[in-house]
Amino acid sequence: MKLKRTLFLVSLLVLFVICFFKMNEHYDELARYPYELNEEERSLVLKHMDTEEIDFLVSQKIEPSQFLPYIDIEGFQVENTLWYDKAYHARKEDKSYIVSFINKYRSNLQYTTLDSLLKTYSYNVLTRYFDEGDGYQSESILVPDPSMKLEVLKNKETFYTYEPDNLVNVSGVPVKNKNIKIKKEVLQPLQKMAKDAKEINNKTFGDMEVTAGYISYENQVSLYEEAVKKYKDEALSYTDYPGRNEAQLGYTIELLPKEDSKNKNKEETKKEEQEQAIWLKDNAYKYGFVIRYPKQKEDVTHKAYQPYILRYVGEECAKYMHDKGIVMEELSEKDIEEFS
Repeated sequence: MKLKRTLFLVSLLVLFVICFFKMNEHYDELARYPYELNEEERSLVLKHMDTEEIDFLVSQKIEPSQFLPYIDIEGFQVENTLWYDKAYHARKEDKSYIVSFINKYRSNLQYTTLDSLLKTYSYNVLTRYFDEGDGYQSESILVPDPSMKLEVLKNKETFYTYEPDNLVNVSGVPVKNKNIKIKKEVLQPLQKMAKDAKEINNKTFGDMEVTAGYISYENQVSLYEEAVKKYKDEALSYTDYPGRNEAQLGYTIELLPKEDSKNKNKEETKKEEQEQAIWLKDNAYKYGFVIRYPKQKEDVTHKAYQPYILRYVGEECAKYMHDKGIVMEELSEKDIEEFS
């Protein structure tokens, strides 16, 4: 009786093992995948992916269009497939290049800002930045989208080689040279302010001229080097590291009374006593401009008083800042959201 029972149990075990292997023989690893695949696509998936990778597809609900274009590319990693797809649609490039780029630099990137980053910077620029840094700050942080009008850099952030869209030559106002550019939306308010500034002394633009507008990363390098020679340890009170100068955004203008421009002696001039500086302090906001580095805000802006550097923020924001007596660093997130 005992022998029969043992034989029966062994028979059941053998039957179970046979059934188990038969079931596995016909097991469909893609049965739980929520999207339809044709036979060719199924074969491709089963050829390139193991069970763990297929489970990842299922758990993340990754659509066929998000991974199939990359699956047979050398170096393909299923955990990066959403990154590949997002990068490709943000900035078109050969898919094998994108796979290689994401695999190498994913740790330098954030998925939430990848789209903005690639619409702003080319793959070549990003590769150079990730490999070499910005050359001035260790562990600098690249701003994904510097196009916001109220953008203010935080510690370690950089625009690197960003170049804004919609730059136009400054026209209709006195300029130091004809190659000065600003954002298109800044030009008309600037022209209106220049026209009204005649009331200062009955001279065109109050006898001021635009001496600088948009400054490229490349041009900032020489300006920074000149500032270091001139101001030494205090250079960063008057300028910034290349890639951190707000003039790169295209919303900043620098003015100067013509006589000072000729003398090139503005740091020795009593700017606070000049009628042009007083007029700008009292009136620039009416045209959407703010004095970027005003007096008594040096501890906030970390810049010396510079009454002729203006930043365009729009009329509503400029009035708000003027009435409250604040600078851009003191705008709250709520303020920025409201005035952007």
